[in-house]
Amino acid sequence: KEPVASADRARTRHFIPIFHPLQNSLKRYPTTMPSFGDFVHTQFVLNIPKPTASFASKTVIVTGANGGLGKEIVKHILQLGASKVIFGCRSQARGDAAKREVEALLKVNPEVIEVWEVDLESPTSIRRFVERVNNLPRLDVLVNNAGLRSFNFGVVYDTERTLAVNNIGTFLLALQLIPKLKETARKFQTTPHMTIVASALYDAGNYPENHGEDIFSWYKDKSRVAPFPQYNLSKLLQIYIAIKLSAVVDPLDATELNPIVINSVDPCFCKTGLSGEMNGRPKTFFKVFEFLAARTAEEGARLVVQAASGGRETHGLYLRAGTVQVYAPIAEDEEKATHVWNVLRQRLEKLQPGILQNSV
Repeated sequence: KEPVASADRARTRHFIPIFHPLQNSLKRYPTTMPSFGDFVHTQFVLNIPKPTASFASKTVIVTGANGGLGKEIVKHILQLGASKVIFGCRSQARGDAAKREVEALLKVNPEVIEVWEVDLESPTSIRRFVERVNNLPRLDVLVNNAGLRSFNFGVVYDTERTLAVNNIGTFLLALQLIPKLKETARKFQTTPHMTIVASALYDAGNYPENHGEDIFSWYKDKSRVAPFPQYNLSKLLQIYIAIKLSAVVDPLDATELNPIVINSVDPCFCKTGLSGEMNGRPKTFFKVFEFLAARTAEEGARLVVQAASGGRETHGLYLRAGTVQVYAPIAEDEEKATHVWNVLRQRLEKLQPGILQNSV
């Protein structure tokens, strides 16, 4: 086949998203951290409409679905007609409790919701989860919502826990599910979505300049880790990985259009369970700030569901406040992004040989 026409490729392939051809036709936010005015507008003024896109006949997986933002995401998706919604939960018991609550609230057929255990800190747990997914007739949407802001230092995947869960575990799962998403696209002539729940705090990520050959290994040293900055950094690395993954799935020399959409979305500052490991004054301060300024998890979920049903023009891009936002300059640092992607690739290959080759 001849390569896809450049105009068609431009609509789907975005290695450096600031050059996206729609940048002049879509409303966009600034390329830096939201200003105080932007924050006030997003948190107190912005009208976030409820999503309306149909999920009829679709099978959807939402990780971290048993509480907070995740539980509100699945509520919207169920109300939009999904045929099967799988709660990916670290705790089977908490997942089952969430299932009962949602079924009672929405009067959902018990066969629609399933709770599957998956621990993003465990390659074995992820592998078992993937095997179950591969036995499904289809997978239309994967929402990578599960995340961690750890206040208790620990080492997992040979790195600090926040980076381990938000980057290594998240993409160890996500890459292994790309083949199922592509299979669904072929069999059902549809456009599956992979949506990554990101954060505007990525622009506040403090990327270390002298991290050696592996940025993840560098953070095994507890003295280099602080909870709040570490979370921001994990979200920056997540953005780097999402940009690179989108480009790998949809390379310039491809002979046909990419069958899936991969995008990232900031659900705004909303009430979630990320303060769970806090204690003392930091938790008190955070809870007061959350009470005063945070949107409800239901409102944040609206933005995520909009992204999970977004058009092909959102592939490789980042959405905030219901619109595509040009990435901040730090996200377009090619050297940093390449390092993070290459190191992650090597690590994932050791955990699951052939993972990248099978995904693309």
